[in-house]
Amino acid sequence: MSENPSSTDSTGPLSAVRPVGSAGALLLAFHPMADPRDMPDPADSDVDVDDVYGEGGVTRDLLDRRPLVPRTVASLYESRPGLNPTQAAKTFVEAVNLQERYGHLRVVDDLIGLQRRVGDTIERYTDKLRNAEARSGTSESARFGIGHFAGERAVVYVVDWSFFAGSLGEVAGEKFVQAAELAEREGLPLISMGASSGVRQHENVLGLVQMQRMAAAANKFQHTTNRPYISVLAGQVWGGMSASAVPVADLIVALEGTDYGFAGRRVIETFEGREVPRGLQSAEANYLDRNVDVLVKDVDELISFIGQVLTSGRHSHRIKPGDQDEARDEAAATTASRTVTAGPEGFSAALWDRQEVEQSVEVPRERRDRDSANTRESLMARYNEIAAGAGRLDTEYFLRHVFDAAVPFYNHVRFEDQKAYPSIIAALATLGGQSFMVIGDQPSYSISGGYVGKRPANPSPEDFEYAVRMMAAAERWELPIVFFTDTLGAMPSMAAERRGQSRAIAQSIKRAASHPFPTVSVISGAMGSGGGLATTPFGRETIMLDSALGFVSEPRSTASILYSVANPTVEQVGMTLETMKASALDLKAQGLVDTIVHDADEPAATARELRAAITKGYNDQHGLNPRRLRRQADDRLRPRTLGKLATVEERHAGTHEEQPQHQHLGVDRAEGPPAAPSAPSTERSEAGADD
Repeated sequence: MSENPSSTDSTGPLSAVRPVGSAGALLLAFHPMADPRDMPDPADSDVDVDDVYGEGGVTRDLLDRRPLVPRTVASLYESRPGLNPTQAAKTFVEAVNLQERYGHLRVVDDLIGLQRRVGDTIERYTDKLRNAEARSGTSESARFGIGHFAGERAVVYVVDWSFFAGSLGEVAGEKFVQAAELAEREGLPLISMGASSGVRQHENVLGLVQMQRMAAAANKFQHTTNRPYISVLAGQVWGGMSASAVPVADLIVALEGTDYGFAGRRVIETFEGREVPRGLQSAEANYLDRNVDVLVKDVDELISFIGQVLTSGRHSHRIKPGDQDEARDEAAATTASRTVTAGPEGFSAALWDRQEVEQSVEVPRERRDRDSANTRESLMARYNEIAAGAGRLDTEYFLRHVFDAAVPFYNHVRFEDQKAYPSIIAALATLGGQSFMVIGDQPSYSISGGYVGKRPANPSPEDFEYAVRMMAAAERWELPIVFFTDTLGAMPSMAAERRGQSRAIAQSIKRAASHPFPTVSVISGAMGSGGGLATTPFGRETIMLDSALGFVSEPRSTASILYSVANPTVEQVGMTLETMKASALDLKAQGLVDTIVHDADEPAATARELRAAITKGYNDQHGLNPRRLRRQADDRLRPRTLGKLATVEERHAGTHEEQPQHQHLGVDRAEGPPAAPSAPSTERSEAGADD
């Protein structure tokens, strides 16, 4: 646990980036990239022919037929330079103008007595401490105090690698506890940052229990305040720090070039008896496995990122309809297309204004379902567009154009022609001065020349666990949530099953349905099966684009079940889709959807109408207490297909007369959409009874 790997000892390729169905949350499609072979010319007088072809007669032609090793996304980070943790901590402390507290705390007695023989002398703990203090100029690995981000005060805890490799002992543990208590008393956010080699061996179990103290202190802070706790990984983070204060944070941010894990590389190699591939424990690999939430390029972006999170308003109020709409309308383009951009290869910056753009492609908006001759053809066209249409609007588009501002809690990865996102993304967004946590499915794209292809989102267990963490943060920060759903279903692989797909989906459904603040669900594409329901809590306010579909199982899968065939025909899929009542009008007739938003050719028009619908949906729930919100959803979702229950007397009398049925309304498009069932009253006159 207290291994001290060097800051340049990065480790190996990402286990997450494998063919679909393997471990890891963010999957990339790979294509071999031919490596140019600059062979010397045998005709050159300075070149010996045997040096080129060898005595065995291996010709250049045969050499060119050797199989190429496919290039993978691991190449983006397996050889990247390691971060200098000491310099990063120094720059960070200066940037936030840290006003240190309890800087005098230090170890004054060696209670354990661990010794090491160095040549002819015995090295004691006190000797190590004196040497560390002389080299670093500080008396301990940790310090804390008040820092400033964009004018916002916060309690900052920093672990410096330069002192004893950032190892944790009683003093470092006590300082974290003091920092958490200070943040609790002052009502301030808590920010931890730094690098650590783990628990200090010289303090043995006294050092080990600091993991418990730090985790408990973080938990107490989170349960007694609504202020954010953000943990920043900067350099190398192992053992004690990685398994206590870091993973319990609301948000885990890492500087590029960081390595992160519980056991260090040498410990793993000793146990497994084999070399650990390079980059396996890099922050970038951990991001793809969703152990890290956000990557930032440098300390400057880190300071800006935290500042934007802390300055987002958290006061709760009704949104005035039309707030800033006029200004947005003037700035919005009216073209019937959307823009897809691509930057340089690698991991993007987190903040949009820091992302480089090297290529922009205009993708036409084509609503082919409106040109179809009949309902079945229209639904099939809609279904195919949802699955493969790159012109459809995605969660990132809505974040950029529906809301006034947003702080992304994710990155995308550019690799060869791929622009890959996690299957579920989140952001802290504001609309009309009200902050929201936004969580949604996000497709990925392939960009080659002027062509843009789409790969739909298929969330894995790690994606749902990320969504649950973001919901938990929203609950702590007392924020409403807006969900965007567009997935044909969760990742249907054996690897996902073994990693707990069912449990992860269930946890997401439970957390979303139980959120104690307003929620607005937007079905923007496909609401497919349990994977879609995991980010679509029904019963409060549900909005659906008229180009979207909702189904218990992806239509081809449903048809294969109904017809007992592995590959159903187009006719079978079409009939299944038509009769399963999956359109926005169908779901509204069933009482599941409150508002249908027209998905217009002009993206700005769709964003404008969606903004108004979200505003109304939030305002209708504003001020309702958690019990009332949950009861309202329960009442709305009570069964509608059951007949009227017979009384006890009727059952005893043997009465078999058929009771009236609450039938689902069919959608007759020739007569227009049926009226939506009235929602339970939301008048505040009953609120007192729920308090």
